[in-house]
Amino acid sequence: MKKYLGITGFLIGFIGIAISALYKFYGTDMEPLAEISFFVWITTWTISSEINKEKPKKWWVYTVVILSLAAISTMLFVYS
Repeated sequence: MKKYLGITGFLIGFIGIAISALYKFYGTDMEPLAEISFFVWITTWTISSEINKEKPKKWWVYTVVILSLAAISTMLFVYS
């Protein structure tokens, strides 16, 4: 599973950004969806690149996860 984490994040990000662009084209603003999808994409990409190393730094993975969750939670709080 860790091998495909980056690809999974890319697919989630791509689908979320595509849905947001489609809704924006038809007049409904779904900007938070695009930003959250982009954050998920970057987070999974970073975690995947670190996990697939020979000696991954667990503290880096935990730091990325905690900061990403804090940023996404803040975005949800601001947009709601």
